[in-house]
Amino acid sequence: MKFYYGGYVHPSGEVNFAGIQRTIQYSPTQRANIFREAWSMKGKIVQQGPNSHSAVLGSLATIRNAYSVNGYSAGFLDNNGFQSPFWLNTANAIGGVIVTNPVSHGEMSGAETVTYLNYTVGLQMESFLTSPDTILNYSEQVSFSDNFGGPIMIERLPLSGMPIQQAVSTNSFFYATQTGSLTMRSPNPFPESPIFPQAFSGSADCHQVTYSSPKMERGVPLEYTVSWSYKFRSSDPLVGFAHARG
Repeated sequence: MKFYYGGYVHPSGEVNFAGIQRTIQYSPTQRANIFREAWSMKGKIVQQGPNSHSAVLGSLATIRNAYSVNGYSAGFLDNNGFQSPFWLNTANAIGGVIVTNPVSHGEMSGAETVTYLNYTVGLQMESFLTSPDTILNYSEQVSFSDNFGGPIMIERLPLSGMPIQQAVSTNSFFYATQTGSLTMRSPNPFPESPIFPQAFSGSADCHQVTYSSPKMERGVPLEYTVSWSYKFRSSDPLVGFAHARG
């Protein structure tokens, strides 16, 4: 079989696998998110004739040049020239197939480089396993801060005598705060809805939504995150719980 990278096709039998590693990256919500396949390849340049040394070095330069650019498909062609099952398709890769180990070789002594040269090269691709609307990370908190609607007391320091507490209102408001964040592959995901939409506090910052720049890899956006913060105030008790997503 012949191995190729982009438009460069190695002579038959020159390149073989040294190892294939396949791993899965899971999101914080334990969704299988990104599939990574890494190939470690070993090759052997063989040349014969009176100018074999120059031919070996010339082939090495050509191979180095072929693997100096990322973003090409790679794989083995069978004896009939058809695509084999061993194939890295750059069209399906996040940012394209990349060269992780440029063409490398060991000590050049003895017959090495005179009639042959052993070398290694590494390739890798990553692809998505999740759909764009899969929740990759989610967190929300709902907190309550109030006096259970009871009297509001303030401290008084009289000119003389012991400090006292004075009731300035027989009833008080109920307060709640809802904060959280959500991450997915779809651009600019929607924030969580407010739990108590009828009870916004009315302050200037009672409704805050923040969109963060996406996490990028080789020019490809991987994740988008939105966060929210809502403040509520009500004369009636507020009862609610954080949402569970993911």
